[in-house]
Amino acid sequence: MQAIFDFLYKRAERMITSGTSVSKLIDEVFLKIGEASESFYKFQDSVIALARMLRAWLKGDYKNVSTKSIISVIAALLYFVNPLDLIPDFIPIIGQLDDIFVLGFLIRMLNKEIERFMAWESEQEQKKA
Repeated sequence: MQAIFDFLYKRAERMITSGTSVSKLIDEVFLKIGEASESFYKFQDSVIALARMLRAWLKGDYKNVSTKSIISVIAALLYFVNPLDLIPDFIPIIGQLDDIFVLGFLIRMLNKEIERFMAWESEQEQKKA
């Protein structure tokens, strides 16, 4: 598992210089979350928040996140959208277990980052109102 994440981390490092690739990844995440089964229910809000944070960072609107965290988010989301990961997604039930594990780990690791982003996002909405 570590070798896979190391590979994805290096790919994510290359991707942050290409806004188009990251934008496409964000779109794929929203599509997969929309199609996902109830097994992602617990993580859905956090995954969507991570995708929104990534989009805001990409646009330059949100800067209160480390580059290392952004790269970790991209790597985990790459794993999530890849249907042929450690346990292929087409295998009923267990095909999503590895995605849940990776996302759960990332969400626990970046919980404070997610909370800070959501507070910032709420503040931005209040400023618009």
